Amino acid sequence: MSEQLNQSKEFSKPIYIGEWRVYDIGATTLRDLVKERIINSHTKDSAVLNKKPDALVVDTNKEIVLYVESKDDGNLNSEKQIIDAIKQEFDISKKVKAKIYAVRDSEKTIWMNPLTGNAIMDEHGNKLFTNIYPVSNPKETEKLIKRILSSISKDNDRLLKEKYLNPTDLAVKIHQKLWITKNVSPSTALYTFVEFFLFKYLSDLGVLKGMYSFDYLRSLYEIDGTTEVDVLNTYLSDNGARAKMKELFPEGSDGTGIINGNVFHEDDGDAKVFRAILDAFKVYENDNGKFINISKDFKSQLFESFLKQDQDSKNMGQFFTPLKIVDNMVRMVDVRPGMKICDPACGVGKFLLEAVGDKIGELYSYNAKSKEFRTEISLTGYDKYSEDNGDKTIILAKANALIYFSKMISDNSSTEFTKKISTDLLNSCFTLKHSTLGTLESIEEDQYDLILTNPPYVVNGSSEMKKLTSDYKWGGLGLEAMFLEWIIRSVKQGGVINIVVPDGILSNLNNKTLKSKIIEQCYINSIISLPVKAFFNTPKKTYILTLKKKKKNDDGTYPLQKEAVFCYICSSIGETLDVYRFDTPDNNDLKDAVDNYNLWRNTEPQIIEEVITKRAKGRFKSIPISDFKPSENWIIENWWTEEEQILLGLRKEVKKQTIDDFIMLINETEEVMQSIRGELECLK
Repeated sequence: MSEQLNQSKEFSKPIYIGEWRVYDIGATTLRDLVKERIINSHTKDSAVLNKKPDALVVDTNKEIVLYVESKDDGNLNSEKQIIDAIKQEFDISKKVKAKIYAVRDSEKTIWMNPLTGNAIMDEHGNKLFTNIYPVSNPKETEKLIKRILSSISKDNDRLLKEKYLNPTDLAVKIHQKLWITKNVSPSTALYTFVEFFLFKYLSDLGVLKGMYSFDYLRSLYEIDGTTEVDVLNTYLSDNGARAKMKELFPEGSDGTGIINGNVFHEDDGDAKVFRAILDAFKVYENDNGKFINISKDFKSQLFESFLKQDQDSKNMGQFFTPLKIVDNMVRMVDVRPGMKICDPACGVGKFLLEAVGDKIGELYSYNAKSKEFRTEISLTGYDKYSEDNGDKTIILAKANALIYFSKMISDNSSTEFTKKISTDLLNSCFTLKHSTLGTLESIEEDQYDLILTNPPYVVNGSSEMKKLTSDYKWGGLGLEAMFLEWIIRSVKQGGVINIVVPDGILSNLNNKTLKSKIIEQCYINSIISLPVKAFFNTPKKTYILTLKKKKKNDDGTYPLQKEAVFCYICSSIGETLDVYRFDTPDNNDLKDAVDNYNLWRNTEPQIIEEVITKRAKGRFKSIPISDFKPSENWIIENWWTEEEQILLGLRKEVKKQTIDDFIMLINETEEVMQSIRGELECLK
């Protein structure tokens, strides 16, 4: 082995381009590199093995990503010089299975496609001459090489345009195929689509390679004698792509991974559906490009797109807080490095993921050399196992997180990083609770800087749950009261809570002790009224409640709140309040409410109150904190006069009560009856 190779192996600061190792070893033969297991052997040709490449870029699988021939300046000026330089080692690069061949000097690099023998072109059809700088600018070099790898093939020498895909329409087609052929539920169709999406996405990134890749699986259909059932069986086998994805995304301590469950079985009918779905993904790729750069809209809209397709999707509705509400609730709080954020009823994880979605590059990083995944923020999402939905919510939350982090995976497309993000992000952030109490099993006193959530509103059976624990002392009606106590006690002093609550929390007399604890321990920053039917498949009247936990005085007491409460009534949230949920950007009281709240919280209220009053057109009031008494109703509409409510369209002048009032009356009556029933059951 040459002296230079020894120096390269022992060099204290080896050169890396992302996860790829750069070997600048012009005096070493390919034979030595094979012998030292630095590269894989693809030939026994002595003439080839005796060649000495000027530089190689090698991936973690010991395959040659880039074979480089370097020339002195002045030797690549004419067309003849370039042709001669290319010929010198081009055939060698093909025989050692290099993915890209390049000839370079200090000013330019000529890029070649070993699969075709042609020069690589930029997206405009011009020869690519962009130079490489593995030491001074490794990130840009890595980005260029990855773009070349994702573009070139035996049929293409040209860089593909960077397009950000939004395959929501593909998701709709897949859902329809699954519903028509297999009659599966929207949630099952959803995580089946997610599995196929990850299969295609990870294949296009090069994480799933060879026999585990999407293109390999589809190529099996072209082999004589291979049936559709054979291909499906290959995918499902213990040595197939599905098993490989399970390996890449191992289950967490709660027993959930991303690839859980399966709707396909080894029969002709399922095999045909399986092939139809693979074909649909391929057709989409042919029309739109590879699944590499994923649009933020797709990440946000995917889950709701399934919900909108099914009129009878009550079970799905509990997984979701509409994105318009999530986005605006996230805008109401500050997310900073070092924070611990929790959603104790996380569903598919939207609150947590939207909170960091625009800050992933700032809050997360990966060191390819040390294989260390770093995070500047802590996310914790809990959800409860149920007989109806099993572990679907946490599976979907982890899959959702993977889609949100698609850019980071694209920049670090390796099996090592994929496993790292699975264990250090997906499994550490989202946990399925298997106990009867779920999240409520144990209060996490003073743990979190921020809690964003929309907990379940359940009255029936809540008294039975309260029997299972003595931790909850604040009383209150329904499961939501227990959650609110958990949340206030689990947030740190000085921490912020932004939560969706049903009207009963604010109005019901059984919540007197709970409301007194809110006033004692928290500042009430805002109450925003949401319209009826703001949530999928429920007419429940709801409010956004924003609290900040007080810091205790030296004597252990809590300071009194002096500031008034920001109160706002919304009749719209930026989308139609039906099953279709069409966008209505010009009709969005919720966005206006949050815009005005952010002015309110960042400016002296005395200065800004008049401005907000004019902007809000009757929907805003500043209510003194002294008006919020534990024994009284906190429904904020009560502070608007009947005439003001008529002007806002909340009441009709000819009627004494609106539909909203009637619905609230029914809800309150039902809650009181359930409370009485619970008390009677306890007496029995």
